[in-house]
Amino acid sequence: MELSVIITPSPIMVEHVSQLTGFHNLRKKPAVRSRARTHHQQGNRIVREMTDPNQDTKTKQATKARQEAKPTARTVTKSRPGARLKSDANASDTPIGAANSTADRAIDIMLLFSDDKAVWSAAEIAAHFRMPRSTTYRYLNSLRSYALIVEDDRGGYCLGPRIFPLARVAKANMSILQIAAPQLRSLSEQFGEMFVIHERVGSEIIALDRTQCTHRVSVTSTRSHILPWPATGSAKVLLGFAPAAERQAIIGMLQPTAYTRRTLVDVKTLEKTLDDIVKAGYATTEEERDEGVWGVAAPIFVRHSARYCLAMAAPRFRMDKMRIAAVTSAIRNAARKITAGLAETEF
Repeated sequence: MELSVIITPSPIMVEHVSQLTGFHNLRKKPAVRSRARTHHQQGNRIVREMTDPNQDTKTKQATKARQEAKPTARTVTKSRPGARLKSDANASDTPIGAANSTADRAIDIMLLFSDDKAVWSAAEIAAHFRMPRSTTYRYLNSLRSYALIVEDDRGGYCLGPRIFPLARVAKANMSILQIAAPQLRSLSEQFGEMFVIHERVGSEIIALDRTQCTHRVSVTSTRSHILPWPATGSAKVLLGFAPAAERQAIIGMLQPTAYTRRTLVDVKTLEKTLDDIVKAGYATTEEERDEGVWGVAAPIFVRHSARYCLAMAAPRFRMDKMRIAAVTSAIRNAARKITAGLAETEF
């Protein structure tokens, strides 16, 4: 338990102690409070220091803690929803204070280039963003190292060759769905089955778009994948038409998996089947991945590469010989039309 003793000193005691400690100098300064009150507070402080030798250290620590606890002034920039979503007209008008990262500023520099002004000098870019010339050159050198911009003979900068493959990928991803949509609708109206546009990314297969089956009994999922073992029409046709190096690399990763009693689980037999698929121009599957399901797939080419395919899956009992022939022919024709449409978007 701590016992506190409060001693009220007399004016004589205060005067004596103040002379010893130098506090008498304070009386020469203009005082806002009364002299008696000041002497009283000074006396209390001295008494506390006399009764507790550590009081001076504690006082300094408490004062430092209060100063550190005071909030410091900060400037907080509130972002507006969609502030970084800019149109081509005003994408580069953002002042330097609005950019919150190096990537933002690099993107802003790239968005400066347009049909109206395809070439910019370093001085113009620095003035536009109110940046130091040294900072501007640092951004330009980074973009040049990735061939996103190039410097001409006059010291001007324009978009570099790395932009073209990026633009092709972006345009292809947008156009594949637009071009394929009419074909998907036509096939769905004609047969009422589920038709799917698949894309191969490495060893993965991604469903980009599909139609809904209109029959009471339908296949609701495609579950198409290459690894661990290709058994669907999409997986086989995309693997079969893959570039030779990629095809062999993926085959080296395969693990024979018997999904059903009709699944081919021999690598040599699979490779021969893939060669036959390339010769025929399409792939079929009959209960190799799921019992009671029949499917067919045809490749869609982009710049001579079968990156996509058009596929269909349906209950086997609904697919007689005439219907199989009709669906196979229709899918192959639709895939060719989509390929032709994509060829028109290449540049």
